[in-house]
Amino acid sequence: MNRWKGIVPVALLAATVVCGCGAKENDDARGSLNNGAGQASSAGNAGVAGNAGSGNAGAADHTGAAGQNGNTPEGEDRFDKNLVSDEYLVGVDYFTGDFLEFAPTVIAKVRYDGRLEVGFDHTLSNGDTCTETVFFDLSDQQYHNIEAAIQLKKLYELDPEEADPAEVCDGGCSYLIIYGKDGDPYKVCGGFCPHNRDFNDMQRAVYENLPDNFREYCDRYKTAWVREENFEPYHGDPGNTYISTSYGVFLNYDGDLQDLGDYDYLVIDAQYHDASEIAGIHKYDQYIYSYINIGSLEDFREYYDEYADLALGEYENWDGEEWVDVSDARWQDFILNELAPELLAKGVDGFFVDNCDVYYQYPTQETLDGLSKIMRGLKAMGCDVIINGGDAFLDAYTAQNGDWRDVITGINQECVFTAIDWEADALTAASEEDHEYFTDYIERYGDQGAYIFLLEYAEDTDANRTLQYDIRYYAEEHGYLYYISDSIDLDH
Repeated sequence: MNRWKGIVPVALLAATVVCGCGAKENDDARGSLNNGAGQASSAGNAGVAGNAGSGNAGAADHTGAAGQNGNTPEGEDRFDKNLVSDEYLVGVDYFTGDFLEFAPTVIAKVRYDGRLEVGFDHTLSNGDTCTETVFFDLSDQQYHNIEAAIQLKKLYELDPEEADPAEVCDGGCSYLIIYGKDGDPYKVCGGFCPHNRDFNDMQRAVYENLPDNFREYCDRYKTAWVREENFEPYHGDPGNTYISTSYGVFLNYDGDLQDLGDYDYLVIDAQYHDASEIAGIHKYDQYIYSYINIGSLEDFREYYDEYADLALGEYENWDGEEWVDVSDARWQDFILNELAPELLAKGVDGFFVDNCDVYYQYPTQETLDGLSKIMRGLKAMGCDVIINGGDAFLDAYTAQNGDWRDVITGINQECVFTAIDWEADALTAASEEDHEYFTDYIERYGDQGAYIFLLEYAEDTDANRTLQYDIRYYAEEHGYLYYISDSIDLDH
């Protein structure tokens, strides 16, 4: 997909690349994706759930069973440092929202190697869940401050509800978690409104020394989590439904973004909009994705001249556009450490990633590896990543033992029902072969939990009413979102 060539770019804002995921590593953080449900946070949550279940319990063993309050109460083993984890110093439950906000809690584990390990639970479009485990580096000072404050024996034995006139706690449940050798909770300490000064001093030391990129990641995760919890495009039977969610793609729109307030999911080119414009439309509770072109160079982009030497060849049907060498370290660094962070800093909720089809044009291992690094890096920023097309890349990536959840949140597929006749300069219906190929592609990943979007091109005429109905019926039947544009310019 190309976009209109005649728009004057605005200044970009700076941002910091946050933690890594999958195979990506950088100075800020490292991480990997675990595909089972609740692998990182569920261990902590199991203990917390057991703790809360008894009403007045103040501790839980590694199974989540609740103990009684008090200093090593009857029936509970005394603290044994030989049973305590050599990997985790302490864990804390971290609420990602403001007080009374609808937002998730994550379990953040402080590791002895100076990193913070956090499990972020995600709900897929098919209802399955997976846990993304991300690592954030603590500075030496941050780790020292936490380590100096945490006294595991005292934490194990204290009564968090013991009144202390000098302490005031304004509601809510708070926990600190001691881990055993097996990585499961050895004891969960805390409860409702803990008053104990020692407990609060330890908890405060953890909270005050959490790295900024962790907090930034949590902000983006909260947005994705709310979207996952609320995603229900249609109600009723296909063809006779209440449409609760709408989708629109406006890459060349140069009007007031607030005029697009009717779209729940909106794709724009944020390079040509400033942060205040995006903030203005966010008040409608929309999810805003920015176009980002990682597989080709467009000569109207302000960075074109700097990377023109990386061009591989002409991009058919799009004047002024060339495929780019995604295996080049300069291009990878530009996308991951400059362009993508600048777009995120404007307040978008994720990326609409174009031209991964460079792998279809240049199907080499170097191209696949380069794309994989870029896509894992985008996904590691904690936001939605919607790949536009990209079937050859995604199939090759998963065939080499990669998990699609490492690199994308969802797929936008153009021309499942429609086609562009470049020679006749006309919009037509897709061939049966193309239709079958693309429905197979999106349904394979949609069935696994990827969020699916259709972008179709058809003039709004009586002759196309059946085609429009077919698109709508198919999308409703499968729980996909769709947008039908009457122009490939996507400008209105």
